[in-house]
Amino acid sequence: MISVIIPAYNAEKTIRHCLESVLEQGASVELILADDGSTDGTRHIAKTYGKNVQVLVLSHGGVSAARNAGLDAANGEWVMFLDADDALLPGALSEMERHMTGDTDAVCGTICRGNHNHKAGGKARTYPAGHELIDYVLADPTNYLTIHAWAFRRKKEMPRFNPDLRIGEDSDWVLRYLYTARNAVFISFPVYRYTVSADSTIHKWREGQERDFLKMLTILSQGPAGKEKNWPVFVLINYLLVMTHVVFHPGNPENKKRQYQAAKILRDHPIFAEAFDKADLHSVSRTKRIVLVCMKRNWTVPAYMAVKIRQKQNARHAIH
Repeated sequence: MISVIIPAYNAEKTIRHCLESVLEQGASVELILADDGSTDGTRHIAKTYGKNVQVLVLSHGGVSAARNAGLDAANGEWVMFLDADDALLPGALSEMERHMTGDTDAVCGTICRGNHNHKAGGKARTYPAGHELIDYVLADPTNYLTIHAWAFRRKKEMPRFNPDLRIGEDSDWVLRYLYTARNAVFISFPVYRYTVSADSTIHKWREGQERDFLKMLTILSQGPAGKEKNWPVFVLINYLLVMTHVVFHPGNPENKKRQYQAAKILRDHPIFAEAFDKADLHSVSRTKRIVLVCMKRNWTVPAYMAVKIRQKQNARHAIH
């Protein structure tokens, strides 16, 4: 049985679609809604599904606390996390179950963002625990170091989500779990529909958000991941996220000159400066590499233009 844990806060507009995407899977599922102190109709909607949905009524403590409560309540051999504005894609759990065998402790499928779709195809890849597995996920954190599209074998001592992290709590948790996993399997099958929304934490501009990124990177750098070969790549991909969703975000009230200055100041921060010095930029995709090479060479204006193109691409895939 798979326990699907959904943290939810004031999600009445999306929660029905989210819940039904799980209930329609046709697999053996324990569905847990961890209601994070919602003040709208989220909890009422969930309770209309009766025994099909276990509702945890919590005080408002944030997504990490809600996920931890869901882990405490889970009884399945496997656990999966689903955000309240997202959905599982048809056949997701059945396909993932095919790979939940032997000494496999984690299975990761493909994420479809916004209205973008992926076709199933290609062979599953298996990585044993160790440096190769961690370097594989560090090189592509956008797909492999979010909590989305993963299923994890439940253990007696599961990691806890860090409630002090406002950004990157997913990366922190997944890395800590994978260091204890025996094998992880990556399948080329679309399992998760991620909603691209301007109101989400990562996409909505908020003053000081770059400090949350730096806090997360500092915490992770002090663990074993900070010593891995692809750690600098992971750091620079997070630098790109800061550029896209904070410094050059359309909601940033600063003028272009101040934004350029902020990009340079962050580039020279010890965490990012060291990553620029050590990272093999050939290991990242061409679009990411263009921005990083521009910033490394102090070509801020071309970097700004490349980020703006990426933001327009993101907007085209948004679900309205």
